[in-house]
Amino acid sequence: MARNIFNRANFSFGRDGQGRRVEDGQGCTIVSTAALPPEQHQVAIGLDRRMGSNPEYPDSRLTEDEIRLVLDHDEFFEARLLPGTESAVRRAQRLRAVSKILMMELDRADALENPSSLREYDDHVPTLVDLLERQGSRPEVERLLSEIVALRNRPQRVFQRTMAVADSLVRLAQSWT
Repeated sequence: MARNIFNRANFSFGRDGQGRRVEDGQGCTIVSTAALPPEQHQVAIGLDRRMGSNPEYPDSRLTEDEIRLVLDHDEFFEARLLPGTESAVRRAQRLRAVSKILMMELDRADALENPSSLREYDDHVPTLVDLLERQGSRPEVERLLSEIVALRNRPQRVFQRTMAVADSLVRLAQSWT
């Protein structure tokens, strides 16, 4: 069993590293069983306990050590992978990269008439990554972005960014080869 510190989701794993989220059965894979360094382990335990009490703001604010843990833990575990998990981690890295580009370039927080949520595009990111992994052209990526933007009812200024964002995504995918 394992628990996500931030959203308190519980996961059950088999000996093969494959698991399911207890709440909804969504699948996941263990990619590393490396132990955090003692100082980071203590920070993680303290954060887990605090988040378990559902603190209200300002008690929910992260300390500098907690922020560092959140920012560095992916890199730590990805440097200590279990054999055979490389492709799962590479996929997760690509999903995170595309998601960041969408939030930073496509739908910046300055879309005042209808601000996006941080996870608004999550359902569409795997489809974008699939297209980029198949070496989709810039027009194909732009067309998919336009469809996504329309589905999400984003303002006109977001539509106007799709060409530039498609260029960024295609350049990103070129770095994957």
